[in-house]
Amino acid sequence: MVQSVRLNDAEQEKLRKKAVELNKVLIQKGQQPVRDSELVHILIEEGIELIEISNSGKLTIPK
Repeated sequence: MVQSVRLNDAEQEKLRKKAVELNKVLIQKGQQPVRDSELVHILIEEGIELIEISNSGKLTIPK
């Protein structure tokens, strides 16, 4: 099983922006900010069950 994942520049930037967005809210609520790596773990744990295959065969997470 893969122990590390390499993110491209665009993925890293999306992750960073989302972490900043979430951390602003967490700090306003008096809670600890989340690290980028913690956010990745949450995405995997929470999102893995949501992945579906479309009729065209594309893997997606429905909104």
